[in-house]
Amino acid sequence: MAFEIGQTILRRNVHRNRRIGAVETARMLSDDERGVLTWMAPGSQVMRRCTLAGEPTRKMPLSLRTAVATMLVPDVWRDTGVLIFTPPDAGHSVWWFFDETGFLGWYVNLEAPARRWFGGLDTTDHALDIWVEPDRTWAWKDEDEFNERIDHPLYWTAEEAAAIRAEGERAIALVEAGRHPFDGWLTDFRPDPQWEPSRLPPHWDLPDCGSIGA
Repeated sequence: MAFEIGQTILRRNVHRNRRIGAVETARMLSDDERGVLTWMAPGSQVMRRCTLAGEPTRKMPLSLRTAVATMLVPDVWRDTGVLIFTPPDAGHSVWWFFDETGFLGWYVNLEAPARRWFGGLDTTDHALDIWVEPDRTWAWKDEDEFNERIDHPLYWTAEEAAAIRAEGERAIALVEAGRHPFDGWLTDFRPDPQWEPSRLPPHWDLPDCGSIGA
C-alpha cells in the first residue's frame, strides 16, 4: 500500500526504547520503487523533545539528557524548505535544502531503515550526518555527538557505529561520482506556491506501529 500524493505524513525519530524523540510533518510527493519523496515547508508543524522548563535537548550532553525529565513540545520547522528522499531499506535519507534563491545543498541523514505505518515513516536517527555543497564538496557533521553515544545502552555498539559510518562512506562515494541522487536530480525543484505548511494529524503520537496498515 502506497501513500497518497498530497497526503500529510509523519517522519518520526523513534529511539530503541520506543520513545519518540522528534516528529516532523511533510507533504507526500511520490512513493514508488525508488523510495518516498516528501516536501517540508517552512512553518510545518513538528514536535521537539525539551526539558520540563522548555529547554531543547538536541544539543545537551548525553549525561544530562538522560538524567532529566523531558517531554515533546509543539514547534514549527524554522529552516528553509526541504525535500526528503527516503530510499527503501537504506540506512540513510537525502535532504535537499532550498531558499528563495534556489538549491543550497544536500544533507545525508544517517538513520535506521524506515519502517512504514499508515501515518508515515518511523526511523532511528544515527546522529552522524554529511553536508554536501552544490559543487559536491562534503563534510561530516555531528561526529562528537555520534562518538559520545558509542556503547551507550540506548544507542549503538562500536561494531554498529562502524556499520553506520560505512553507510555514510557509501553515500560519499555516490556524491564524489555524481551518481543518483547526487546527479542534479531535483536541484531545480520549486514547490507549488499554493501548498500550505503541513499540520500534525491526530494520530501523530501513536506507538511505534512497525508496518503500514498496523
